[in-house]
Amino acid sequence: MTTLVLIPGLLSDSSVWRPLAEAAKARMRIHDADVTRDASIPAMATRILAEAEGDLIAVGHSMGGRVAMEMARQAPQRIRGLVLANTGYQPRRDGEEARRQEMIDLGNRDIEALADQWLPPMLDPARTKDTELLDRLKAMVLRAGSAVHARQIRALLDRPDAGAYMADLHCPILLVAARQDGWSPIAQHGEIAEAAPDTELVVVENAGHFAPVERPDDVVAAVCDWLDRRFGGPMLKQPPIPDTPLFDRAGSIRGYRLNKMAMALGKPANREAFRANEEAYLDSFGLTAEEKAAVMRRDWHEMVRLGGNLFFILKIAAVDPTPITAIGAAQAGMSHDDFLYERLGKKRNG
Repeated sequence: MTTLVLIPGLLSDSSVWRPLAEAAKARMRIHDADVTRDASIPAMATRILAEAEGDLIAVGHSMGGRVAMEMARQAPQRIRGLVLANTGYQPRRDGEEARRQEMIDLGNRDIEALADQWLPPMLDPARTKDTELLDRLKAMVLRAGSAVHARQIRALLDRPDAGAYMADLHCPILLVAARQDGWSPIAQHGEIAEAAPDTELVVVENAGHFAPVERPDDVVAAVCDWLDRRFGGPMLKQPPIPDTPLFDRAGSIRGYRLNKMAMALGKPANREAFRANEEAYLDSFGLTAEEKAAVMRRDWHEMVRLGGNLFFILKIAAVDPTPITAIGAAQAGMSHDDFLYERLGKKRNG
């Protein structure tokens, strides 16, 4: 069973990722990572790898994103995917140490003053007067305290250069940037997207550096959509239905274009385009000749073999009505008659 590892950032705890944990707990095992005890990013990654079970999808916010990338470097065989939110990848910049030391000194003198100075610039400027939000984040900072702050800042100063191994991260990566994040801007996430082989980038509107807290519904929706598309089958705690092809990671990658095309048929304008010129519509999604042929002859078994998922390709039936039992038979790899007889208890024809 795959474990979703939720990694908070600087001066943060599990509350940052709580909405995602609640949304995903029915799908897979959840592990709340602790990044308060170790003095370096690699040590944090090593601890989490030791404490979490099985294959992992690592979800990191800010500093937690750097820890997630380091986990993928240390144990690529266990990391099935990464979600990197409001994060960066570069090593220490010139002059950074002096600025960070000022914050350590402030935190050591008065952690409450540190919270009051540090938090507002981390938010969407439109939310800086949101006292409820600021009070929640300030309480989180105070729970962490000055010793954790100093330890985490020093870990960030000595952070690895993730750019040196970004091209070697072959697992799927979802990048979550925020429109008003001045600390980890969209362009920075774009650089990660260009450097790593298998990435998607989503931008959360009306949010700053604490996007998972500022806009939890938007972030959860983006992450869960990505999890469903890229890892839908294996994440489920329930075992697959016997004799039914499993929509696993390999299938999701193989059928990505096909399923994306089919899901787009949920929009009336796309259904009209499909009816008007089916081949041109399929070409607009970059389908291969093999995929196009399977769709145009409504070969459901072949669409499944090519990575089509029943939930997605069912949308084709909204344009060209097809009995759901015929699609179910294709998903099970059975003839329609056999499906009706063996799965639904219908009498055989003749």
